[in-house]
Amino acid sequence: MNGMANASYSHAIMIAPLDTRQLMTVVAVARTRSFTEAAKSLHLTQSAVSHAVKALENDIGHRLFEREGRRIRPTEPGEFIIREATEILARLESMRERIGNFDGWGRGRLRVGATPACAHLVLPEIIREFKQSFPGCSISISPSSGKQNIERLRRNEVDLVLAFNVGSDATDLESLEWFEDELQVVMPPFHPLAQKSEIDLNDLSGETLHLHGGGNPADEIIKDKLHSQGVRPAELIEVGSMEAILEMVKIGQGLAFVPKWVAGLDLTKGSLTLRPVVDSGLKRNWSCFWARQHELTLFEETFVGLCLEAKERLLGRNILEYA
Repeated sequence: MNGMANASYSHAIMIAPLDTRQLMTVVAVARTRSFTEAAKSLHLTQSAVSHAVKALENDIGHRLFEREGRRIRPTEPGEFIIREATEILARLESMRERIGNFDGWGRGRLRVGATPACAHLVLPEIIREFKQSFPGCSISISPSSGKQNIERLRRNEVDLVLAFNVGSDATDLESLEWFEDELQVVMPPFHPLAQKSEIDLNDLSGETLHLHGGGNPADEIIKDKLHSQGVRPAELIEVGSMEAILEMVKIGQGLAFVPKWVAGLDLTKGSLTLRPVVDSGLKRNWSCFWARQHELTLFEETFVGLCLEAKERLLGRNILEYA
């Protein structure tokens, strides 16, 4: 048995690994479909690029490219090498980035995009716990709509985005489900509809309804639902912020749709009342998004983990007790 194991080990160490510089060259040639352009992108001579490709071909015993007029295209073995090499090189780059986190442990930056309400009500406790683990990490929050933050993510202006119902706008990104909430009707306790346990959308005909405005996706969900049910409010007013919406509702100047966690403190104080909508279909699915092909750094991984823990830990108390 030991002899077989030794033989397997001897065979394994005789297999020389592929040269990463040659793999980088082959990937560059495949990306540009030109030895000349690949040489420019790698800051090498064309001769050096040709030599690296030829050396790898000799090493594996297969041609990697073939001429097609003035252009070149990968052979079948070439396509395999290119696909595998692209993944390997991406992982090596990620490894270098993650190792860099150990240079001055806990130092770095984290940029998070979130909706204004999420940034104001949900993230403070998460940020506090994050800073306890990484006091030297600089963290910034970009409060904006989900779609706007998704575009910032694509431009590498933020590292993570917390958003809901992004749908087809984020098929090119990685995501992790966070939690689900539902929009309900918020009103002052003295409003006549507060006597009902559930609200029919038709009850809102003739009522003034407050929206966030500024392209907030929740507004679109609300307007689509009202239109589909033929509900005609007296007026739709875009207020500009969730805080302003709640204040307008408190003084009897209209109603609004909000999730429970947004109105949590006012519900506890009794200054607002929340009622679910019959068969509303006003649910929102929140997720955490990041760039595809990007392996989460230690900072990002920790922050996402704290978000998931907050969902489990805070349900039933504090701001998320109503989520």
